[in-house]
Amino acid sequence: MKWIVYVTTPIDHGWERLKTVKETTADIAVHGSGFDETGDIDAEAVQQFLTGWASAKEAAQREGWEGDFRHEPCVFWLPGLGDFEYGFVFKQDNNGTTFVVSPQVLSGMELVE
Repeated sequence: MKWIVYVTTPIDHGWERLKTVKETTADIAVHGSGFDETGDIDAEAVQQFLTGWASAKEAAQREGWEGDFRHEPCVFWLPGLGDFEYGFVFKQDNNGTTFVVSPQVLSGMELVE
């Protein structure tokens, strides 16, 4: 997946409104790409999400992320073509620099090039 990485000053408030990567992984395991009434874990959907998360972290490292977290990394969702697309936001411990890793251009954010 191609990611767009934004590096911002610390975002200090509102984190409690977002689901963490761990919570989102658990939701995807149960619901996959839809609502499965069987209760079976959707291993393929989980693997796809975790692969996206790994590639998002790699993209952030290329833009200066030092590899640590001040608190749990979170997931946000954007409308896409016929589905929603996930992105990630996390804050590194050093200076609280916040990284927003998005599958789409986010108007109003300063793009790191």
